[in-house]
Amino acid sequence: MFGNGAYRHGDALSSPAKDAALMASALRSRGYHVLLGLDRDFAGMQHDLQAFDEMSEGAQVRVLYFAGHGFEFDNANYLLPVDSPANVAELSRLDVRVNALRLDALTWELEQGAETLIAIIDACRVLPSRGAAQGLTMAAEQAPKGTIIAYATSPGQVAMDSLRSYGVEEDHSPYTYYLASALVSAENVTWDQALMSASNIVVQQTGGEQKPWMNTQVNAFPKIGQELSKASARKPGSIDVMGFGVSPSRAAAGAFWARESIAAERLERDGNTSDDDLMDRARQGDSRAAVALASRWWDTPDRKAALTGLLEPAAERGHAMAQIDLGSHLYRSRAKDSQGRSANYWWQLASAQGVGEARAKLAMSNPSESLNAEEYARGLMETFEAFQSQMPSATNKPSEGDD
Repeated sequence: MFGNGAYRHGDALSSPAKDAALMASALRSRGYHVLLGLDRDFAGMQHDLQAFDEMSEGAQVRVLYFAGHGFEFDNANYLLPVDSPANVAELSRLDVRVNALRLDALTWELEQGAETLIAIIDACRVLPSRGAAQGLTMAAEQAPKGTIIAYATSPGQVAMDSLRSYGVEEDHSPYTYYLASALVSAENVTWDQALMSASNIVVQQTGGEQKPWMNTQVNAFPKIGQELSKASARKPGSIDVMGFGVSPSRAAAGAFWARESIAAERLERDGNTSDDDLMDRARQGDSRAAVALASRWWDTPDRKAALTGLLEPAAERGHAMAQIDLGSHLYRSRAKDSQGRSANYWWQLASAQGVGEARAKLAMSNPSESLNAEEYARGLMETFEAFQSQMPSATNKPSEGDD
């Protein structure tokens, strides 16, 4: 696991190093043994990789995580240590081969010693600064058999460096931040669930500017690791509300969806936007418009049959508010969607994205489950915390993402 920054500010860790430390914490919570390398030079990366290869020989699942700088050169992707020359455009073929790690060779070698290799690359960035809009980026990478390669963004595109550009006061990259959140959500059992949950939020958070991408060569996605109890003990750094802990990463995901919920409510009440306007926007893929229009139709008897068709496409795109509303509509109608999926299916997806309201609804709909009263209370506390964070007194500025 590497977090490599091209520079450091004083004694503070670089942003990629902070990303790696956050991911390490999330993986440890799922039972992984983690080898963490921060701001490593080329020799240090090679040493760490050799140690990682030896310590994880024969593992069911190996996870390689890299945050930092990467680029495509001569049809191959390379990961940069901190001592590589900063001006990548002037590197010769020999310079690249002796100063950077070739990704395809690395994934092939690591896959040989495990049933499944998961390579998480938050590195589609440009030198000398992360998050730039122009320069050399990483290309598509063919995954070896038994390998899952998860990129922070699509081939040839640049991943964003910091959530601060989107109103979240964190130095972490959007992809790593929300993937860590997904990994500490008990609802996510397999790796595809966690990766898709993170991808959904990143696309929504960045307004489509960053779209995570995967290349896989596996018959089935493995389980993430040991199961997390939904009523597990509080983690270090969690927010304590009435005795219940809200982990910082899950709180951040909840806060994002609270902002989205507030923005949809404002759009619903906008007298200058007609139902027809909202429907046109919804048909063009605007999930917020679909949620707003569904709210207008909610108590109209002759519109109830149309609600499923309105909300289902937005829920399929990963919009958690649409997932909650679709679940609620199916629950009250005692119905299923066009694919035969129930309310609990959609609430489960929304809860996995950090939405406390969905967590509470799941607890209410499953009274036979043990600890459902505590789980319901945790969902309420997460909801309270998410919307409390959006109050003007808490932020001293308008909520981000509003029209």
